This record gives sequence, C-alpha cells and structure tokens, in this order.
Amino acid sequence: MRYRLLIMGVLVAACHGGPGKTLAGGTSFHVGAGYPRRFALPDESSVLVMPNTTVALAKGFGKENRDMEVDGEVMLEVSGATSLPFRVHTRDLVLEVLDGGARFHVDANRSRPGEEADLLEGRLRASKSYHSDTDNEPEVLNGGEMVMINRDIDLMEKEKLGPAELDKLKGKQ
Repeated sequence: MRYRLLIMGVLVAACHGGPGKTLAGGTSFHVGAGYPRRFALPDESSVLVMPNTTVALAKGFGKENRDMEVDGEVMLEVSGATSLPFRVHTRDLVLEVLDGGARFHVDANRSRPGEEADLLEGRLRASKSYHSDTDNEPEVLNGGEMVMINRDIDLMEKEKLGPAELDKLKGKQ
C-alpha cells in the first residue's frame, strides 16, 4: 500500500511539477481528461496544458519561428532568450509577445464562441485572426489586463483584471 501511494505521488508530481517532456517543432500534443501537463519548449519557454486541450508547435519552432496553435486552455511562461517573436494562434486570436518574455493564460476552445487571454506579466499584442467588417485594430495588453473576443458578434474588448481574477490565474501555475 505504501509503495502504491508513493507511485501515485510521483505521477501527480510529474504532471504538476516543473517542465517535463520537451515538445519539438512540428509536433502537437493533446491532454485528455485528468491532470494538466507541463511541457518545456525548445526556446526555454514552458506551457502548462490543461485537460481537453491540444497544442501544436510550428515546424522550425525555436529556430525559424516561435508560433504555436492552441485549442483549449494553457498557461504560458515565455522566455525572452531569443529575438524571434512568440505567437499564439487560436481560432479567433493571434497573440504576440512584445519586449521579451511574458506570463499569460489563454482560454480558447474552438467549440465555444468566446475566447480570452489574460496577461500576468509582460506585454502582448492581441489581433483578430480573421478580417472584421467593423474593427481590425489590435489591442496592446500590459500586465494585469485581459482581452475577450467573440467572433459570432464580432467584438474584441480589453479590460483590467481584478485582484480575485489575478489570484485565480496565479493559482493555475
């Protein structure tokens, strides 16, 4: 029984601990039901992938580009170790890290009409991934701000994060 509990503790620590497996450029990974999984990226960044989420790194990630696709929910810690721009692509958004590194949360499930990006540290440029008939101007976010988008009603809005929202996000790391 003690041995079984020890193994279970190691498995939980592996899922919640520091960066585990390193994802390579040109690969994708899906986390099903259960626990989140943390991955190292080739550029010294890391991503915590929540259950029922798929992430895909572009071919040449870390060498030619730092582009990632997300369908679901992730927490990112982006390294400023390279001059290549770090971009996250979702169904409705393109998020680009400005001025080096950043820590942020993305909730962008393709099966839902709304998406959200919450910035804890750094700067992000949020742009619509589609052409809008009303407004195509990007939003620049600073730490403590968020952007919400709903393609069905063609609305993108920037807001400040409240203290409770920031605490909740910091708890996901």
